[in-house]
Amino acid sequence: MNTWPILSRKISHTFADEPNPDATLIASTASGYPHLNKLFTFDARTFPFEMRSVPEADKLDIFTFYEANKEVPFYWPNPQDSVQYEVCFVRPPYCQIDGRIDLWRIQIVLRQTSAETS
Repeated sequence: MNTWPILSRKISHTFADEPNPDATLIASTASGYPHLNKLFTFDARTFPFEMRSVPEADKLDIFTFYEANKEVPFYWPNPQDSVQYEVCFVRPPYCQIDGRIDLWRIQIVLRQTSAETS
């Protein structure tokens, strides 16, 4: 399994760690108390983040990695908790110019695919 490439830029302050909102079904009952129904034994986390001031070389590395791994899970070292997760791309990386013609702002969304971490 492939591992996320080592890049010169790190994740910016827009990093998020989101639990799956569909993991629990909340239904009303006649008593007025909600009935909670856990739907999954594994609750995958979603990691949306942004990288700022990314040079062209790193942008090309990200897009090459995406093309090679858009249909398979890969290892991603989460810099926030120093844990390596097995993840997949939720959508293609989104790029736009970041203030200068040679720097990029890249948004990436990854979703955990396995409960195993290292």
